[in-house]
Amino acid sequence: MNVSVLVVDDAKAICTHVTRIVRNAYPKASVVSAFNGREAQKCLEGAQFNIIICDWEMPQMSGLDLLKWVRQQDAYKSVPFLMVTSRGERDYILKAIQAGVSDYLGKPFSAASLETKIQKLLFGKTSETKAGVSSTGSIAQQKSFAKKPKGLAQLRTSKGVYRCAIKDLSLRDVLVVIKNEENGTFPDILEQAVVDIEQTSGDSVARINGFVSRLEAFDNRIDTPFVSVKVTFVDDDPEKLEHISKYIASIQR
Repeated sequence: MNVSVLVVDDAKAICTHVTRIVRNAYPKASVVSAFNGREAQKCLEGAQFNIIICDWEMPQMSGLDLLKWVRQQDAYKSVPFLMVTSRGERDYILKAIQAGVSDYLGKPFSAASLETKIQKLLFGKTSETKAGVSSTGSIAQQKSFAKKPKGLAQLRTSKGVYRCAIKDLSLRDVLVVIKNEENGTFPDILEQAVVDIEQTSGDSVARINGFVSRLEAFDNRIDTPFVSVKVTFVDDDPEKLEHISKYIASIQR
């Protein structure tokens, strides 16, 4: 896969680590490293990149300042910008979202979690899809898909309440899977929805408001056992964003 990636981090070891992960996933990828925001600006002015993976805290120009500058450039208004940082406070998260961040990845992170984020931001699908789970997947693949959730949640719409497994989660949306027989009905596209996400510790639940942005049968038959539902969030409540951030960090460990 020919993708062009800019990695921005003042720690050279992190740049090397990210570069290795990207090239293992996409052997033909072009990966350029910059060690602060100023260097990144020069790289962005001299070439076009498909995705920017950036640390928050850096000398000369922070990741947040670079993000704000990037979103002012016509060529980069919609290019995926993945912020990588150990900071998970709600104020930081809210600032990044307001500045136009595409997604957020907490440190430390695994190769699998970074690859999944890149796959989703570039191609709109998770690494599970890349690995061969498609609309024509086998029954064995379906069972594997169903047994490996990142958590459990409850999806509430005007059609009813659905118990669901979380397959992917970011600060902007969540992908859940519901059983075909659940209530005998499915949510409607663009329908308002609420997702109740329970913290892995079980001590709190975040109720996130959003709308159904995608509804997809798991495989190409009318009796598909599972249905994928993507809910795009509309909340910008700092407490809810902090809850999601902590949840994402907990499932990446």
